[in-house]
Amino acid sequence: MVDGYRRSGEDLMDAYQYFYDDRGRQVGYAPVGTMEWDNRDGHEHWHFTDFAQYRLLDAAGKIAIRSGKEAFCLANTDAIDYTVPRANWQPTNSDLHTSCGEQTSLGIRQVLDIGSGDTYAQYLPGQSFDISDLPNGAYMIEITANPDRSLHETDTANNKSLRPVLLGGEPGARTVEVPPVGRIDR
Repeated sequence: MVDGYRRSGEDLMDAYQYFYDDRGRQVGYAPVGTMEWDNRDGHEHWHFTDFAQYRLLDAAGKIAIRSGKEAFCLANTDAIDYTVPRANWQPTNSDLHTSCGEQTSLGIRQVLDIGSGDTYAQYLPGQSFDISDLPNGAYMIEITANPDRSLHETDTANNKSLRPVLLGGEPGARTVEVPPVGRIDR
């Protein structure tokens, strides 16, 4: 859970993570960064900054492109795996407009529950890499959650994920193939 509180006269919020004991009582909190207003078409809500980092790596594992996508509105938009321990089968913040606030919001609470995902459609601004100048070949999309370790976690072992991508075609008619991984086929 991350709460944001608006800075006076700015499109910026200070973000805090809250900690609870086994009985649901708050036992602490810590500053974890900021939230910023994203006014691009299709977003138009508050994003928690530095939540994830996306990079396209070449076959040697070197960075080919770093994505500008780093901020998210944390909302339970999709059921991913409700069989994992402590998954919340009935998340309450599944609507972007209630979780992510309006431009005039003074404070908001964003939550991404265990078992849920926050999926952004590929057509929204900021969801892509510019591959026009890259040579054809095999690449990996590297996704790192909490890259600056600003969020407090008991285990960071699952914060990095790699996904193969094959680039082909020719200028003006590029092809992108994303082989299936596990249950994810696109």
